[in-house]
Amino acid sequence: VVVFRNKKYDEPCLDNVSLKIGDRHVPCTSKVRNLGVSMDHYLSMDKQINQICQSTMFHLRQIGQIRKYLDKPTTEKLVHAVISSRLDYCNSLLYGVPSSQLNRLQKLQNTAARITSRVGRYSSITQVRKELHWLPVESRIVYKILVLVFRAMKYGTPAYLRDLLQQPVKQRPTRSHYLHQLQVPVAKTRSFGDRSFCNAAPRLWNNLPPHLRSSKTIEQFKSNLKTYLFTRSY
Repeated sequence: VVVFRNKKYDEPCLDNVSLKIGDRHVPCTSKVRNLGVSMDHYLSMDKQINQICQSTMFHLRQIGQIRKYLDKPTTEKLVHAVISSRLDYCNSLLYGVPSSQLNRLQKLQNTAARITSRVGRYSSITQVRKELHWLPVESRIVYKILVLVFRAMKYGTPAYLRDLLQQPVKQRPTRSHYLHQLQVPVAKTRSFGDRSFCNAAPRLWNNLPPHLRSSKTIEQFKSNLKTYLFTRSY
């Protein structure tokens, strides 16, 4: 059992709390692992980011050693399969973490871009990523959340996410109604509330241009969303 709490209002006594299930007592712990994602009781995601950095850096070294035997298209496919997949796995949980933590992941993507394009360490990495048409790490997190919102709104799946998204209740149709906006609930805490899906997803969704929110298909939405985020990033 893990009890999530704010660092400012930490309660040491919670560490001694246990949950009785049948004849067993399940003690509290400071960290848990679910579906390969490590979370601590502060939801700082430090441990998860540490694991991503360790595993990704190992594979980057391996790819770097064989880079001279590969052409660029093959290297890019290998990087997407081994590196990008690790950076993108459950990355929506990293929304709202400190920039210092996201910068660690961004450095990994920058290294992958340098290996793929075979450029020196002093070359402009922003231009390299732009030529590869790669979204920065932070934009990839936003992309994942917005795709989840579109699926939930358009197709109603998954249902547990769809239930978290509410349209504004109005007595008569308004402009926001036609623009497919969502209601943003009031968050009680910035560390947890602002990062939650029910709060962050509507805010990101409402900030999209109307033509994006009114996309007809998921393929059209993904394509237009990537172009939109790419333009904002570069």
